Amino acid sequence: MSSVVNPVGWSDNMNSKYDSTVFFGEYKNTGAGSAIAGRAKFTKQLNDADVKPFLNLGFIEGSSWILPPPKV
Repeated sequence: MSSVVNPVGWSDNMNSKYDSTVFFGEYKNTGAGSAIAGRAKFTKQLNDADVKPFLNLGFIEGSSWILPPPKV
């Protein structure tokens, strides 16, 4: 992430009632804009276990609209 990234990182559109339901997570960001100091209070720093559910096509029902991944 470059330094153009605002340190707050995320926006709740100036409506704090969303803070309890929104999910903004970051995972292994690097670069000048990746420093977490000053991030919005609802931002979550994710670890390997946290991101595991998101790393498959089932999370977005992708098998119905994304081509199969290439075989490596």
